Amino acid sequence: MKPTVSSLSMLVVKTGVMLGGLSEAQRQLALAVAAAAIPVDVEHSEAQVNTALKRCLTAETAFLDTDHVELRRWLVDTGWWQRDGFGRAYRRRAADDLPAVLQPMQQALAGLDLPAWVAAEQARAMSARADRRAAWAQQRGQQRGQQGGQPEQATARRDA
Repeated sequence: MKPTVSSLSMLVVKTGVMLGGLSEAQRQLALAVAAAAIPVDVEHSEAQVNTALKRCLTAETAFLDTDHVELRRWLVDTGWWQRDGFGRAYRRRAADDLPAVLQPMQQALAGLDLPAWVAAEQARAMSARADRRAAWAQQRGQQRGQQGGQPEQATARRDA
């Protein structure tokens, strides 16, 4: 697994992530996932882009705490997408048309079915969490069993 993909793996299993609170590298990874919401080099209206981003925010970028408008602005401002001079048409840049700093991230994610990959990573994380909880509960049960099965009780002080 490439370092970029493993970094993204840790990001997509979180919730409530704000783009402004991420490091530059993490922000670009999150934006790379969102950028893939529309096909490369196809012109889209603002309404089409908004629909695509709203869907994306319920699936592969659900970890982000943002709305489609802010996300669209980030994608344009950072170079993942281009907007015409009137703000009516958008298109996703091809990999070789991206700013040089974004190309390694695009290459690392190339070939991944991002919605399916993100769903698999989230399922893996939920399963691991469930396993940790079960192990904790079992350990806690064994500790209670060693104490005679009695829950800890607070003793009341009596004033004599």
